[in-house]
Amino acid sequence: PLRKQLDSEAESRVNPFFRDLYRGVGTRLAGLYAREHTAQVPPDAREEREDAFRKGRLPLLYCSPTMELGVDIASLSAVAMRNVPPTPANYAQRSGRAGRSGQAALVTTYCASGNAHDNYWFRRSGDMVAGSVQPPRLDLGNEELVRSHVHAIWLAETGQSMKASLSEVLDMVGESPSLDFLPEVWRALDDPSARRRATVRAERLLDELRATWTSADDPVGWWYDGWVADTVNRAAANLDRALDRWRDLYRASKAEYTEQSRLAVTPGASRAEQERAAAREREARDRLRLLANEDNDMPQSDFYSYRYLASEGFLPGYSFPRLPLAAYIPGGRPTKGARTVSYLQRPRFLAIREFGPGALIYHEGARYEVVRVQLPRGSDGVGLETEDAWRCTSCGYHHPVSVGTDTCENCKARLLTKTYGLLRLQSVHTRRRERISSDEEERRRSGFDLELSYRFASHGERAGRIDASVKGADGASLAELVYGDAATVRVANVGRRRRKDAADTGYWIDPVAGTWLSDKAAADATVDTDDLEAVDDAATKRKVVPYVQDTRNVLVLRAARQLDEVTATTLRYALERAIEARFQLEDAELESVELPDAASQGRMLFTESAEGGAGVLRRLVAEPQALAEVAATALGLLHFDPAGGDDQGGEAAGGERCELGCYDCLLSFSNQLDHARIDRHRVRDLLMSLAGGLTEPGAGGQSRQELAGALSAEAGSALERKFLAFLAEGGLRLPDRAQVLVEAARARPDFVFDLPAGPVAVFVDGPVHDGAVQAQRDAAAAERLVDNGWDVVRFRYDVDWSAVVQGRPRVFGTGRATAAPTTGPDGVGPAEGGR
Repeated sequence: PLRKQLDSEAESRVNPFFRDLYRGVGTRLAGLYAREHTAQVPPDAREEREDAFRKGRLPLLYCSPTMELGVDIASLSAVAMRNVPPTPANYAQRSGRAGRSGQAALVTTYCASGNAHDNYWFRRSGDMVAGSVQPPRLDLGNEELVRSHVHAIWLAETGQSMKASLSEVLDMVGESPSLDFLPEVWRALDDPSARRRATVRAERLLDELRATWTSADDPVGWWYDGWVADTVNRAAANLDRALDRWRDLYRASKAEYTEQSRLAVTPGASRAEQERAAAREREARDRLRLLANEDNDMPQSDFYSYRYLASEGFLPGYSFPRLPLAAYIPGGRPTKGARTVSYLQRPRFLAIREFGPGALIYHEGARYEVVRVQLPRGSDGVGLETEDAWRCTSCGYHHPVSVGTDTCENCKARLLTKTYGLLRLQSVHTRRRERISSDEEERRRSGFDLELSYRFASHGERAGRIDASVKGADGASLAELVYGDAATVRVANVGRRRRKDAADTGYWIDPVAGTWLSDKAAADATVDTDDLEAVDDAATKRKVVPYVQDTRNVLVLRAARQLDEVTATTLRYALERAIEARFQLEDAELESVELPDAASQGRMLFTESAEGGAGVLRRLVAEPQALAEVAATALGLLHFDPAGGDDQGGEAAGGERCELGCYDCLLSFSNQLDHARIDRHRVRDLLMSLAGGLTEPGAGGQSRQELAGALSAEAGSALERKFLAFLAEGGLRLPDRAQVLVEAARARPDFVFDLPAGPVAVFVDGPVHDGAVQAQRDAAAAERLVDNGWDVVRFRYDVDWSAVVQGRPRVFGTGRATAAPTTGPDGVGPAEGGR
């Protein structure tokens, strides 16, 4: 081994292997070159490279997983993988590219020593190479996924083609085109008969899936009988909204083209200014051609109509990121009379890291620097549109600024820190950077300081969250869970990680041109910003904080007791790894992050990053045993016996015993900054308690205990309070409200469940409801509620309540096995029997 000497006077031994490599083998590699084969490479270039590779003119091809898509190169005899693929299915696809003509083939897989995934499969190589291919997981009950398919059915029924370019179906006439749908196109999209046909066809297609959505094992809350008709009726408007990002990109490029054309011929301007304007005019013209898809009618183009609609989530498109951010890559020297320009698309939560101010992007063997951003303009079309927001320093909850907002809606703490100048990140622009050293790249690798906030959705009177509590075997509280479907998750880039003043947040920007500016006084000396214009030299400047946001399924977990930093960090990674193992998710499909917690109870956020969601976080609050099973899985991963908790040690690579953590259990390349805060022994007892506990669902915005107390205080009879006790003891979901007057139906249910599919009215009827007149009134009230979109459930004093709740798992959950009270007339007198 050749080791670097810290002593400058020491004489380092010459390593003969590397000496011979550079002197001998290196000279024989002269002329060897390679090309990229990724989804970002234009289709015509990809086909040309495949042909050159197939014929042997191109000796080496570097590929992303695009090679899994069936590229057939019969003479290929060797495949080298830079790391172990995610699953045996991926390995079979990638390795299967070699030896397709029956010849001998060599497949080499490199296992990185610092990668937990690679180490795991290195020791289990047989399971990867000859392992069984698991069927893929897909949440068929995900609303956005189903909606995109209904949109596709509707679009097919209209008979209207979206063409190869969106410019063919939009009004592009004039200097300031409206970019609205052409009248004849809109008539086809707004055809009532097409909507009727699409509704019938979609209902028929979804019949089989609907049975799984309403089953007791995995119910979904968003479905209701008129969902398909409503989705189809809104499809045309949703399609129009899906084109807004394209319209914004086109208008911005068109405005820049017009402005730079004027500046390029402005009398009195210096030659350098005219040349700079002419260059930006060419870039704007290239972007307009790219958006109009003029040079490419292939489906692989980012702005091919159907692929664009898939990226916006309007149509199905599992292979591409939904609602991505784009980085414009300017063209190099013209080839064959055309300049090669492109947009690089990235998922927005990745783009906030990769497309930050001054960030470096590698593409097609060249380096580009992010120097400018497309600016969202205000409602008047002039001022730069930014916003302010509160982020609770006690829990990380997000609040829009409004009158009277001074306490956190989530934890009731006082809001202290307001963030000003939040700029929603849109497309960014780059310029080619010719000179860059490895030292400079290392300095920039320090990265950005990202700040996450979240906010639960709200659907009218129904909170978009489900609260649950985890109780141990002794009934003691272990943790509180809050699940949010389609919650808003926001990530803000507040500054460089190693900036001089941590309180100095944001970046300087020219609000007219959108170019990032360099602040030499505030920047870390190790970060080179010489390529950016100095903030002191800019005619106009403004400080902004770029951010992105999206909707995700999230789960917030908080322990019932105080946890030190090491225990909280270890618990988060243990649960994340265990959820992935228990539900067979890939690393990229689930993410976790620590949240602020003023009481030091280890608040943490889990998000489903898989496209459309994996549907697993909801199960942790809906199924009483789900979190317990995850905790038991975590114990096994951490080398403990799940049954008794005995330390089974485990052996890391090299035969060493796992002490605080190893790459087989908790350590990974991605969490290396937290390795000093990981100790598997700190979480053993807590995981043992969770493994023996049960999860009891509550309701939106309140803990189970708080909700039970509030409902009991509002209950109108002893029988209603007994009903609440029955739900609580059985671990069933509690109502959201009590004694609600529904004026439209002239009815007052005893309790109300606010579900995504619609409200559910619950009546708890005592003996007084046995009379014929009262029974008639009850039936009429129930009918009026149903006519107003309500579901109605009745619990009589003389029936088995367990049978009623078992028939309505969508409303009450599954709970625990509980003996139901069969209260008869002798047990409850008329005064206690409810109304």
